[in-house]
Formats: sequence, structure tokens, C-alpha cells
Amino acid sequence: MSPAKLHIGAAAPQAEQMKQRAPEKVSASKKPASLMDRLNQYLAKFTPIKDDDKVSFFRLMATMINAGISLTKGLRILEEQTENLHFKQIIGDVAFRIESGQSFSEALGGYTQYFNESQIGMVESGEATGRLNQTLLQIAMETEKSAQLTKKIKGAMIYPITILLILAAAMYAIMTIVMPKIKDVFDSLGSELPAMTQFLIGASDFMVGKTGPIPNGLWVLIAIGSLFAVFSWWKKTTSGRIIWTEITMKLPIFGVLVKKAALARFCRSLSTLTSSGVSILKALSITAGSVGNPVYEKRIKLIAEDVRRGITMGENMKDDLKHFPSMVVGMVNVAEQTAQVDQITAKLADFYEEELDDMVKNLSRLMEPIIIVVLGGTVGFLVIAVMLPILQSSDLATAS
Repeated sequence: MSPAKLHIGAAAPQAEQMKQRAPEKVSASKKPASLMDRLNQYLAKFTPIKDDDKVSFFRLMATMINAGISLTKGLRILEEQTENLHFKQIIGDVAFRIESGQSFSEALGGYTQYFNESQIGMVESGEATGRLNQTLLQIAMETEKSAQLTKKIKGAMIYPITILLILAAAMYAIMTIVMPKIKDVFDSLGSELPAMTQFLIGASDFMVGKTGPIPNGLWVLIAIGSLFAVFSWWKKTTSGRIIWTEITMKLPIFGVLVKKAALARFCRSLSTLTSSGVSILKALSITAGSVGNPVYEKRIKLIAEDVRRGITMGENMKDDLKHFPSMVVGMVNVAEQTAQVDQITAKLADFYEEELDDMVKNLSRLMEPIIIVVLGGTVGFLVIAVMLPILQSSDLATAS
């Protein structure tokens, strides 16, 4: 953007000024960006913004505001020291929006793909109550806890998924490389092969065979990749998200994990929002969009509708023990009667977060027997299918 355009933008209406401006603000004193700089700025937009980046952002902003530094100056300081180029561009644009007359919450609202509804709502409440520094610190703590929970769940799943992928790769190699060579040994035996061995040879023949110029084994990989892509797309649709979440919530181990994670986020978000001065009705509406579980999102929206009509949360929850355990219903009733929703839901959030920590720590131990059975069964099947015809042939030779 040239200096002339900057002067025109300053005189133009705010909406036109925002439209003309690119996410990365260029100072009038700087030279035009080179092709490499522009390429780097474009590629930076694809850099992921991690939860740790947002935690540092909210925590440092709270510290600077508490120290008396103005909002825009604090943002410019963070823009300079942020290493993530994509996040640097966003912070710079947020600062520009505030300088153009928007509030902090409105500026963050331009990036809803990075700042969720709960965070924006809390910032708006902090601005209205004059407790922005405390609110930003609360957001940082909530984001950090949520990120830690997600990391723990993903970390617990890495081990079993890695084992299963290695097993699948080993089976593919055995079917396409090893079995075609062993097949000649079986043909030389001259006796009828066991059903297990015939099945293994048939599967191997199919894998090494060709449909057109492409081996069937490659077609299998393409089919699996296509199914995974379709499944990933379907899972992002509204109906797909609900159906898949309902399925996972019915699983023996993971269902409990999903429910407790949703309850922990529900209680934590409700506590944080109400303690920041957000009304219970607005807190429920915001929590529904930020709980990260479409089943609970739909259910919380129903609670918000009842609260709007004058029905308490506890009254709404009491007949739905499938989603809200009796302990949650009882404590929410007490919270509403004593006007301590923020404090009691915070204790509930602490309880479920501790429960999740214990479950995640034990998840690998719970998965180990299943993995051992799958590995043992697969290896046993291969050994028996390969060795049984050889042993039978040896017995026939000895008998004769």
C-alpha cells in the first residue's frame, strides 16, 4: 500500500478503510516489499496458530494492561516479538482495527477461526466491566487447561494408533512380498492346503494381481485413502458431527472420556464467563458454541431456551442423566439457589479435569491388553497358516 493510499484511507469512512487494508500493515516509511517478502507473507497465512501462542498472547496482554500500557501499544509490542508470522499479521491487524475505532472484542471477532466465541464474549464482558486484565488472564488459564487436556488425549492415542499402523504396513508387506515367494513352497508340497493357508494365498494373489496397469494392492491403498477423505469430510458436516459424536459416546472406554471432556469444558466455560460478569443466559449461549461437542452443544442450547422462559438449569437437567450425572444436577441446583454458579461450576470443572487426567494416564494401560490380543491373534494366524501345511506334509512323509 502506497503512502497516498494511506492518506486516502485515513480520510475515508472506517468501513472502506478496513476493506482497503490487507492483514499485514505496511508503514509509509518502509520500502515496497520485495517478491520474496510478499511470498513469505502469503505462505505465513498457512502457518498454524497453536494454543500455546494464544495462551502467551492473552497472558502477556493481561500483564501489560495491568502495568498501565495501553491496549494498542501492548498489541504492537506483541506484534514485534511474536515469532509466528501468521499470528504476527493477525495481531497487527487487530491493533489496526482498534486504532480505527473498533473495540478489542470486535477486532478479535474478525478472526473467529482462531478466537472462539467464549474468548470473544469474555473480552467483551471484560471491556464492559473494566476488568479486562483479569479477564484476559482467565482466558489464558482456560485456554491452557483446554490445550493440556487435548494434548493428553492425543498423546494417549499415539501409542495404539502407531502400533496398528505398523501392523497394517507389516501385513501389506507380507501379502505383497513374502507370500508370493512362499507360495512356490506350498505348490511343491503337492497336498491339499488348509483353509487358513488357502485364504492367505488367495488374499496375496489378489494384492499382487493387477486391475488395469495398477496393482490391486495399490488400489486397496487408494480405496482406504478415499474412504478416509470422505469420512473426514462427512465428520465435518452438521449431521456427521452429531452422528459420529453419538457413536463415540456409546463406546466402552472412549464414550466416558468424551462425556467427561464435554462436561469439564461446559463447567469451566460457564464458570469463567459468569465470574467475568456475563449473564447466565448469554454464558449458556456462548458455552454451547465453545464446548466442542455437537451433542452437548444442542443440549446446552435447550437449557438456554428454558432459562429464557424462567426454568432453572437444574430443573432442565434433572431428567437427562444420560448427559448430566446426578452429581452435576445436584450441584447446579445448589449453585442456582445460593447464587454461586461461578464457584460451584469451577469446582465441578476441577473434578472432571482431574478425572480426565486419571483416565488419560490409564488409557495406555487399558489399551495394552487389546493391542496384545490383536497383535497376538494376527501373528498367530500368520504362523499357523504358513506352518500348518509344512507340518502336515512332514507328518505324511514320516508316515509313508
